[in-house]
Amino acid sequence: MTYYDIIPDIHADAARLSKTLEKLGYQLVDGIWQHPERRIAAFLGDFIDTGRDNRKVIEQVRTMVKAGNAIAVMGNHELNALHYHTPGKNWLNTDDGFMRAHDDKNRGQHQSFLDEYPVGSAEAQDVMNWFLTLPLFLELEGLRLVHACWDARHVDLVEKRWSDGRLKAEDLQEVAFERTDFAQAVVNLVKGPEATLPSGCGFHDYRRTWREKARIKWWADPAGANWRDATLSVPNPLELPDSSIEGKLDCAFYAPDAPPVFFGHYKRTGLPLVPDAPNVICLDYPAHACAYRWEGEPVLSAAGIVLI
Repeated sequence: MTYYDIIPDIHADAARLSKTLEKLGYQLVDGIWQHPERRIAAFLGDFIDTGRDNRKVIEQVRTMVKAGNAIAVMGNHELNALHYHTPGKNWLNTDDGFMRAHDDKNRGQHQSFLDEYPVGSAEAQDVMNWFLTLPLFLELEGLRLVHACWDARHVDLVEKRWSDGRLKAEDLQEVAFERTDFAQAVVNLVKGPEATLPSGCGFHDYRRTWREKARIKWWADPAGANWRDATLSVPNPLELPDSSIEGKLDCAFYAPDAPPVFFGHYKRTGLPLVPDAPNVICLDYPAHACAYRWEGEPVLSAAGIVLI
């Protein structure tokens, strides 16, 4: 059995990447990170944006994957970049000619990448081609990897079109509009499910943007739970209503007997001290870098969490 070191969202932070790999026991050999015990680094996507080292992070991860020392899945920032850099139409119907609008909001989120890889450059296109090699999910011996949400319905739908779980260039325009079942499945895998809050309710996200939909904990059926307990990525849960969720949410909640699943994406706060469930763990804690050293166990534990 192969053992994996699962590493969440790097977001163009080369120092964070190096510290994480070093803490996990990886060594630089001829410029490529590798583990002396032949462990494999498993990256959960979101390699770009926010930080200033997009190029360095991409190059290091690409060389590891090419050498067989790492595997990786696509994050929502890679999908957003594919749409931002690919000519076509976007759902805002702007006239800039790209599948993701080049408005102030999207440009601001993507600016650090654009500073290193301008739109239309040969280098940017090369990176986009690499992004398309990243599967939306990976089911391995004993574990699963996805950026945001493992929903069996959406995994199956993607696999029916592409058995390797990888998007193709011809899928991008469809996914950009998020109208078809296939497009919605792709978006769910990299962004996670959301639920509309009761009328008149909302919250400010970590960018201080007002939102009336909240991400839900897709690994725990919220029947009988209130909004504050059933959601995540809400900086101030007190902004949410202290009332029970009414009606059924559109989510295939993760089965307790399913293989362990690892994901990032949600910008959790606090310290990653325990798994979210015996077979579920989110590793995206921007203020406290962490990883998980997996050695084949079907039940996850605090012992596997590595604080960087």
